[in-house]
Amino acid sequence: MLHFGLVGCGSIAQQRAQALAVSPAARLLAVHDAGPARASAFAAQFHVDHAPTLDALLARPDIDSIVVSTPPDSHASIAIAALNAGKHVLCEKPLARTPDEARLILDAAARNARTLATGFNFRFYPSVAKARELFQSGAIGSLDHIRASCGYQIDPASGWLHDASITGGGALQDNGIHLIDTVLHFLGDATETHGHTTSPLHHWPGCEENGFLLLRNAQGRVATLQASWTEWAGYHFRVELHGTRGLIRFTCFPMLTELITAQGRQRFYHPHSNLMEKLKTYRWIVVQSFLREFEEFARLAAGQPSLIATGHDGWRAVHAAAAARGRA
Repeated sequence: MLHFGLVGCGSIAQQRAQALAVSPAARLLAVHDAGPARASAFAAQFHVDHAPTLDALLARPDIDSIVVSTPPDSHASIAIAALNAGKHVLCEKPLARTPDEARLILDAAARNARTLATGFNFRFYPSVAKARELFQSGAIGSLDHIRASCGYQIDPASGWLHDASITGGGALQDNGIHLIDTVLHFLGDATETHGHTTSPLHHWPGCEENGFLLLRNAQGRVATLQASWTEWAGYHFRVELHGTRGLIRFTCFPMLTELITAQGRQRFYHPHSNLMEKLKTYRWIVVQSFLREFEEFARLAAGQPSLIATGHDGWRAVHAAAAARGRA
């Protein structure tokens, strides 16, 4: 079992702690936050220790792993400090604001021979996991191309989310970074990346409101994707995998996976997840995905095959997003 320290006590950290409270693979021992009062209340809520400083948290010999659950502008400094202290690191998405920052984290992990993973928990959503199962079974033959999009209407009062000095970008760095990772989860590394951005409504400096990417892998397979902050129809996350014998389509919220071939159409509705989403909101599904993610993190740290997004996966997603802005 891994023993975690958690840095950052915001809303995502709440869901991380809920998952750690019931995880068979990991246990939360202590938390730290830049706001001492918030950290103290968080520690009391989850019956763990409050570390007054980051150094104090990293100095604990009983902690072998760190979750970095802070805004993106501090990901690199915290993750590198944790890796230098000999801890494994699971960092929330995006791994960093820029590809260069992400590379510094990867270098620290390699230098210290520690495990680095990126928090792309969409991989563990039921609709995505089912799509992966169908894809690997050869249900659609050989992959030809992928079409993907996600979006919602951003709230201008959403705090630092549209501050590029904190996030490194806009829609592609927000939910779009999950979409990029999901696409690359099926496509593999992109050898060619092209992109464009638009900002029709708010014009926040450095924050694209719509990001468009064209990706190509070494085998010539292609993916197109769009991430949007100006989605008038409401939240959506949709991916289509087009093969030589059929199509796999999946959505998140609600969870639905479809297989379409010459033999007909199959729908996989994931009723339990969709019911729990209605009863307990989408956060229930997030916590369940974090449970799987901690299990896969433990496998990765043990040198076993794992489905978790690695540090390299985190870097390649940030690199693709930066390419759309002309900053890769």
